[in-house]
Amino acid sequence: MKEQSTTKGFAVLSLAGIIAKVLSLLYVPLLLSIIGEEGYGIYAAAYDIFALAYVMTNSGMQVAIAKQVSELEALNNHKDAVKTFKIARALLLLVGTITALVLIIFAGPITRLTDNDKAFYAVISLSPAIVVTSVLAAYRGYFQGRSIMTPTAVSQILEQIANIVFSLGFAYVLMKKGVEGGAAGGTIGTTIGALIAGLYLIKIYRESRTIRVNNLDKQVKTKRLSNEDILKRLFKYGIPITLSSGMQYFGAVIDMSIVKNRLIVAGFNEVDRNIKYSILSRYRTLIYVPLTIIAALSSAVLPAISRSVALNDRKGIKEKIDFALKISYIVSIPSAVGLAVLSKEIFGLLRYGSGHELMVYGSIVVVFMAIVQIQTTILQSINKLYIVLISLGVGILAKLVSNYYLVAIPYINVNGAVIGGILCFVIPMIINNIALNRELKIRVSLVKHAIKPTIASILMGVVIFVISKNLNILAGFLGNRYIVTSIFTLLLIVIGMLVYLYGLVLTGGITKKDMASIPKKLERFIPKFVKRRLR
Repeated sequence: MKEQSTTKGFAVLSLAGIIAKVLSLLYVPLLLSIIGEEGYGIYAAAYDIFALAYVMTNSGMQVAIAKQVSELEALNNHKDAVKTFKIARALLLLVGTITALVLIIFAGPITRLTDNDKAFYAVISLSPAIVVTSVLAAYRGYFQGRSIMTPTAVSQILEQIANIVFSLGFAYVLMKKGVEGGAAGGTIGTTIGALIAGLYLIKIYRESRTIRVNNLDKQVKTKRLSNEDILKRLFKYGIPITLSSGMQYFGAVIDMSIVKNRLIVAGFNEVDRNIKYSILSRYRTLIYVPLTIIAALSSAVLPAISRSVALNDRKGIKEKIDFALKISYIVSIPSAVGLAVLSKEIFGLLRYGSGHELMVYGSIVVVFMAIVQIQTTILQSINKLYIVLISLGVGILAKLVSNYYLVAIPYINVNGAVIGGILCFVIPMIINNIALNRELKIRVSLVKHAIKPTIASILMGVVIFVISKNLNILAGFLGNRYIVTSIFTLLLIVIGMLVYLYGLVLTGGITKKDMASIPKKLERFIPKFVKRRLR
């Protein structure tokens, strides 16, 4: 399989990520209709616990594999790149199995400690997924390191489709056992989806292995690494990356307990607390949609910067950092504005019920999260792994303290968690930027790349706000309100995208040079009147 450019890899992963996220958004109201608000609150709590275990076993090592494979490929050491993958795969399988057993054995104490006793069965049913996703992470890390993103992209879509189908089916069947059974059933598809995605990647790897073996025989003579050297490198990269990822999710699990306990102080009973947490979870689900594109950008940029570091190509490092920051702002700023302006319409479209008010002021966190995610990728690529730990640690601490005090205030309640979430990323963003400027000896500006997307986003926000008011009046005179408002909401999103794109062109936010780097298949979807204005 051929290596893909950073831009093409980013485009492929972005498309797959968007499809997977849209499917997950459609899945939430269906699951809500089966297990209800309380059941979804239990389901979300179990997933917060699972996410911590998942990150501690998978995400850090996946990035470490990608980083090490990309460095070895840059130095033409293809055989050790393959050996790195095989060693990491065995290690992940072992760690994943142990973690799954720990989750099963200690599910009771963990759920009691986090004040989520009803999530016991859901945590048990999620545990096998840790084993499967561990192996899946090894394959994705290998393909990412070789800058071959298509297999990962296809596996993500397969995983999400299977997850939705089986989770909804089991939730419906097990709901007969009560709300706890329904919540547990809603998690079973996670394991099945990961298994199908893993089998697909194994098939692709085996099909490409014959061609790859022939290429390995032709590799340039280079110093080979022992198994011990490879393991040391994996741990050198994997441990700090895992700790930084795990710290975020550990903070989320602690925060879940803090939020629920402080809601007691605010005067809410157990059922109301689960419902409030359900609302907060739906808000988080929505803000993570645009971050799917940023995650795809991170996956494409990490091996590219790692190669430039291995080859000591400082010009290449600077170009890729500028590209990553520019795309981050181009995606995150309009997403934040759109979610804020159309919060009520989007919640209505997805049948999310109450809670759209959180999005009005909380959507700004999308921008901060996007920049921190890219900064983290850059720092990991240039081997400044422990700086990330420090910045995230400070941010999480600020979030926990803020939530402890704000959530307990009755008229603020879960809105305090949104404020805490904003603090959690603003602080690391500032610390990371200082570190990047110091380490790279270049000026990395947080403002420069944000100006033009901000102007275009304001234009977009004003236009869709004015149009939405008129469409809402029109919708009041038409029948079948849900269908009408859904069509109007989708229309507003399309109009917003076109206005934003045109605003970017007018401000010079995208140029002919940028357009040349876009894959031809995607360029065909850009209107001609926009292309004519390019400078």
